[in-house]
Amino acid sequence: MKDTKIMIAGDLMPMSCNYDLFAAGDIRALFGDKLCELFASADIRICNLEGCFTDSDQPIEKIGPNIKAPTNTIRAVKDLGIDYATLGNTHSMDYGRQGYLDTCRTLDENGIGYFGWGDSAATIKSYVEINDGERKIILYNTTERFENAPREDHPGVNLYDEYRVCREISALKERCDFLIVLYHGGIEGTHYNSDIMRTRFHRMADNGADVVISQHTHAIGEEEHYNGAYLLYGQGNFCFHFRTEVTPHLAEGLVLELVIGDNGFSATPHRIRRTEKGCIYDDEQELSAFYERSKIHDRLLGGDSEAREEFERQFGRDCTKWATAFFFLFRGTNPLDAEKRKELNPAEYLEYLKKSYTRDQLLGMQMFLHNEEFNEVGNRIISDLLDETK
Repeated sequence: MKDTKIMIAGDLMPMSCNYDLFAAGDIRALFGDKLCELFASADIRICNLEGCFTDSDQPIEKIGPNIKAPTNTIRAVKDLGIDYATLGNTHSMDYGRQGYLDTCRTLDENGIGYFGWGDSAATIKSYVEINDGERKIILYNTTERFENAPREDHPGVNLYDEYRVCREISALKERCDFLIVLYHGGIEGTHYNSDIMRTRFHRMADNGADVVISQHTHAIGEEEHYNGAYLLYGQGNFCFHFRTEVTPHLAEGLVLELVIGDNGFSATPHRIRRTEKGCIYDDEQELSAFYERSKIHDRLLGGDSEAREEFERQFGRDCTKWATAFFFLFRGTNPLDAEKRKELNPAEYLEYLKKSYTRDQLLGMQMFLHNEEFNEVGNRIISDLLDETK
């Protein structure tokens, strides 16, 4: 049987800086010749659509951006040859039911398959089956919870629940030759995945996943070969120009090339780099930092204490990027904060916020975050308060 070549891109969504190129279908201007040729060489092409295709101006209420693109910008996605799109992600429900319906219609009209969400909690389409000759391949999409949960009477995404997801993966593997899981989660801006994510990936692989890929982090993470499976923790962006300032982790991403044969498969990451309006193939293919980070998995599994110290240091450094937002959001209203933000530089402002909490308050916050019971209670308290303040 002939080999099957699959190209998997990370986060993709037209933005105001490139709406015109997407609407015109100018894939050469957006992606360059070499990247276009790489996608043209594949049998199956997949991406994560990080937002809605809608002309609605009614976003849902949430913290963080509501992301959409005009429906006519789908043209370049189609012309690049994308066959399937994952929609179980952070932003696919940003415009509620109307955004959901408009996105489904736009993809249907352009012959692009999609999965990872559905009309209601009972009708989620979590996977697609593909037949390439006699070889059957299944793509499965799941995501962490954001403002995207489905209800009995409202669309939403395939939320990650370990027991259910692993059970579904196990059943699906019995029906196919190759199973790819596209997982939307992790900590944004991190090059090192968490212990929780590593455990989740291992369990999905133990239940039959051949490849597990994390999107959402907007940063290149690490790879791991585990129990016959290939795990990619953090694919980085494909073409997602939401932020105008280009930090190092936003300037690069990976396109994963999978070649599936009768006697196994190969996984090859291709480094891409961001341009002013798109992304192109990086001719240098400098991936030494990626491969160096990836070595930590074998060392951690082997109980290497130095590897554990290195991981905790690097992961902790990445998490620190969220410290100011974390302390500010837990703080409540304080009239001094606005003035302090003007007076102090970012590092000084963070120290100011930290000092406003007692040790007992920090221990209490940690309890609500760590403990499942208190986590649930805290979410209910906040939900009730949000209802009161409408």
